[in-house]
Amino acid sequence: EVLFGGAAGGGKSKAIVMDALFRCLKFAGTHAFIFRRTYAELEDTIIKEAKESYPAGLYKYNGARHEMSLPNGSMIHFRHCAFIADMYNYKGAEIQWLYFDELTSFEFEIYDFLKTRLRAKKSLGIVPCVRSSSNPGDIGHGWVKKMFVDAAPYMSIFTREVKSVTTGKKKVFRMQYIPSLATENPYIGDDYILQLEAKPEALRNALLHGDWDAFE
Repeated sequence: EVLFGGAAGGGKSKAIVMDALFRCLKFAGTHAFIFRRTYAELEDTIIKEAKESYPAGLYKYNGARHEMSLPNGSMIHFRHCAFIADMYNYKGAEIQWLYFDELTSFEFEIYDFLKTRLRAKKSLGIVPCVRSSSNPGDIGHGWVKKMFVDAAPYMSIFTREVKSVTTGKKKVFRMQYIPSLATENPYIGDDYILQLEAKPEALRNALLHGDWDAFE
């Protein structure tokens, strides 16, 4: 499980859509699910980014189903989860690559439940994973900060061990927080940086410097 983010303008949406594409192209017949809180947000950000970033002719987009199909049988599904109850719409899903754009806009219950949909047949030869992006703030700020940001030094890979009460077996999960800044993105202009500098202090520290303590 990896969280990429912090400041605004660091290329988080680009990272999400390209990671999903690369994994789906490398491993035929796999399914990536990219979640935003609402379909409007998907259309305005993630789907728009995917259409602009993916090579023309590489995919077929079904607008009614919000899905992209690739030549090798893999698919990228763009999905929403506006309310906690919506997570049950995916109880039958088989997800190999799970993505959350703006993770702090989700409750922990949604994140935790959707991870139970991660599975892959042994024949695929893969280990399913979770990749997320987010700025500080919003309703999930506290649990995201605790799980990723405060758990270990930035960039370091740390582990979390879970023991199954059913099988008695232990599973070690690897986790990481990768910070990003707008100043590290060569495609962001100076005007955008000036806009962030003009924000009130707490918002400026969060969006310009990626400060997770700005709202505490």
